Amino acid sequence: MLNNIIKEQIIDIPWPIVIDNKWYDGNKFKIPPKCTNECIDNKNDLKTITCEHGLSHMTREILGQKVTISGVYLQSGSSSKRYKKNTTYMERKVSVERIELWFLNLNTKATLLQSIVTKAAKKEFDQFHEFVKWSGEIKKYSEILLDKSTTAGKTSEELKSLYKTSVMLMDSLETTAIYFNPQSAKIGRKKTTDIYRMIDKIKFILSAPSKKGRVDIKITGCVKKDYKVYESFKIIPLSLIQNAIKYKHSGNVDIIFDETDERLKISVVSTGDEISSHEIDQLFIRGYRTEKARSMPVEGSGLGLYVLKVVADAHRFNVNVTSIPQPPYNRKLAKNTFTIIMN
Repeated sequence: MLNNIIKEQIIDIPWPIVIDNKWYDGNKFKIPPKCTNECIDNKNDLKTITCEHGLSHMTREILGQKVTISGVYLQSGSSSKRYKKNTTYMERKVSVERIELWFLNLNTKATLLQSIVTKAAKKEFDQFHEFVKWSGEIKKYSEILLDKSTTAGKTSEELKSLYKTSVMLMDSLETTAIYFNPQSAKIGRKKTTDIYRMIDKIKFILSAPSKKGRVDIKITGCVKKDYKVYESFKIIPLSLIQNAIKYKHSGNVDIIFDETDERLKISVVSTGDEISSHEIDQLFIRGYRTEKARSMPVEGSGLGLYVLKVVADAHRFNVNVTSIPQPPYNRKLAKNTFTIIMN
C-alpha cells in the first residue's frame, strides 16, 4: 500500500523516502549520494539518527511498515559549524515539525485508502456466499468418499488429491474472510481441541501428491493435553506448514511439539533462503513478501502470514521466527523456524 502511494505520487514527497530498503527520490532534492542503508540502520527503533555524513534520518511506523525520511539536515545548536556553512547541507535544511506533519498526512491518507480498498474488496467477496456454501459441500462429500475408501482398503491417490483440493479451497476462503474481517477470527466459542490430531490431519492433507510430487512432513514430540481454541486456529499450523513447503530448498518439513505444564510450543522448521532480521520484522505485515520470495517462481500474495498473525492475536498466542545460516554459507541458506507459543 505505502509503496503504491509513493509510486503514484498520491502524496507530495519533498525528501528522499526509504520503505523496506527501497529508496525513492524526493521532489525537492534527491537521494544523498553518500548515504546507504547503513546510514538509516537504527536497530529498528522508531527515532531520529544522524549518520557520519552529518545528515539525519527519521523513522516512523505507518500501517505496520517502517518509513524513513532520509538525507535531511536538522540544524540545532550543537550542529557542526562546517555543516552550517555548507550550501549543500543548508539546502537540505528542514524542521522536525514539518517532517512530523508529513508523517501524519501520510498516515491519514494511507489509513483512508486502506479502508476504502478493504470495504470495496469485502463487498465483492460477500457476493461469493453461494460459492463458499457449495465449496463446503464438495469438502464434505469428498471426505465421506475418502473415509469409505480407507475403510475398504481401496484409497486412490486421485481421491486423496481431490480431498486435499477441497480442504485447501475451503481454508483459502476462510483465510480470505478473516483478511477482510479480522474480527471473524473470534467467531463462536472456543472449543476443546486435540491439537496433535488436528495437525496430523493437516500433514496428511498437505502430504498428498501434487504436481511437485509428495512432500515429506515429519512430526516429533507429543501433546498430552487438549486446548481450547477458536475454529480459526487451524489457519495457524496450515499457513506455517504451507509456507515451509512453498519456500523450502531441500530436506523435510519438520513439525516439533514441545509441551510443558504451562505452555505448548509448535515449531515448523525447514531449510530455505536466509531471512534477515529486518525482513523478520516485516513478515506479518499485510501484503509483505521478502525480496527472495518475490524473485521465486512461486505464487504468493503476502496475506497468509498476515492472517496467521491476526488469528494468533485473537488467541493471544505469540509467534516467533528465527533464521539460522547453514553451510554452505555462500548459498545463504538457513534453517527457518516459525514457532507458535500457546499459553
